[in-house]
Amino acid sequence: KSIVITCVIFAFLVSGFSIYCYMKEKNRYTGQTVVPEKRDDLPLYEGLEFQEHEYMLKGNHWYAVYEFYKEKLPENGWKLIHKHASLEASGGFIMSWEKDDKELWINGGCNTNEKETEIIFYINPSLY
Repeated sequence: KSIVITCVIFAFLVSGFSIYCYMKEKNRYTGQTVVPEKRDDLPLYEGLEFQEHEYMLKGNHWYAVYEFYKEKLPENGWKLIHKHASLEASGGFIMSWEKDDKELWINGGCNTNEKETEIIFYINPSLY
C-alpha cells in the first residue's frame, strides 16, 4: 500500500513539474515583438540567451554583436536605415533595419555593473 501511495505522489510531483516547465516556456517570450530564434531572417549572435525581456551574454561583447548584425542582416534581406555606435569600450549601439514593410530595431550595450552584454530586439510596421 505504501509503495502505491509513494508512486502516486511521485507521479503527481513529476506531472506538476512538467506542467510548470511547459507553462514557463510557453510564456517565456510574452511581450516580445520579435524572437530571433523563431525567424529565419534574423540570426542570433552565438552565446546570446534570452533573459526575461532582453538577450544577454557574459562579458563585454557589444561591439562584436554590432559588427555581426551589420554583416549578417543584409545577407538576410534587411536594409540598413540607421546606425549609431559609441566610441567607448563600455558603450553601446542602436540600429534600425527595414524589410517587407517591417522595421527592426536592435539596441545593445555593456552593463559594466553586471559585466554582461545586453541586446534588445524590437520589430514593428515600417514608418517609411
